[in-house]
Amino acid sequence: MYFLRQLNCGRRYIGTHKKNKIEQIMLWKNTQNFLTTIVILYTGLHWGICAAPGVYLFLNIFQNTANYSNFERAMLIGVSIGVGYVLWMLSTIFLTSILSFILKPSIGSVRVPFLSMTSIRWGFLNVLDRLAKPCIHHMVPSWVTDFYYRSLGCTIGKGSFVSSDRINDPYLVSIGENTVIGSKVIITPHLAEKNELVFAPIKIGNNCLVGLGAQINPGCEIGDGAVIASRAIVPKYTTVPAGEVWGGIPAKLIKKK
Repeated sequence: MYFLRQLNCGRRYIGTHKKNKIEQIMLWKNTQNFLTTIVILYTGLHWGICAAPGVYLFLNIFQNTANYSNFERAMLIGVSIGVGYVLWMLSTIFLTSILSFILKPSIGSVRVPFLSMTSIRWGFLNVLDRLAKPCIHHMVPSWVTDFYYRSLGCTIGKGSFVSSDRINDPYLVSIGENTVIGSKVIITPHLAEKNELVFAPIKIGNNCLVGLGAQINPGCEIGDGAVIASRAIVPKYTTVPAGEVWGGIPAKLIKKK
């Protein structure tokens, strides 16, 4: 009888545990759907505001060239559309920089539940970043993208050259002096583990080279003068000693300088 009572208690506990888990999943799904709807609406607002300078230019050219020849008008309107597109990109980068500078969190190495204010804030910052990413893609490398990353909290040392549009969570990334970050390098200081978001800062030292398409994962530290070969994937929480060359998947020591 005692055994049966314990078994029934265990079944009730398991049933309750499963029910709570299902409820948590449904809550997360509903929250995600709600926030996604807000994001879709906000995307239109954000890009629409940033399009205003270009539209204003186009309307002025369109109205003031009514008496021009078709060729002259076509040239001027075409130029206004091209310049308007550039104005949209610059406005998107500038507006995103301002909002992200205001909203960026002050976090270090930390774990937070998916359903938490930190996660929601991080998610909104990611949305802002993604709205600017198509524009950043056309601007790297330049002072414009350096300004953007620094506005989001990324430390970029003097003389460094950042040619990637794929730096995520810039407020958790530190790049030393005279370092080169190649095209399409992915730097990601966060990951998802066991229903939690894990944030772990990434530090890249001075005089480093991160090759084309390499990936630097959360918690990594790249020592001064180190080289990460093209397409290499540096596993999370890896420390690459100063002056070493690493490559491969996963990245391993190739040679010492």
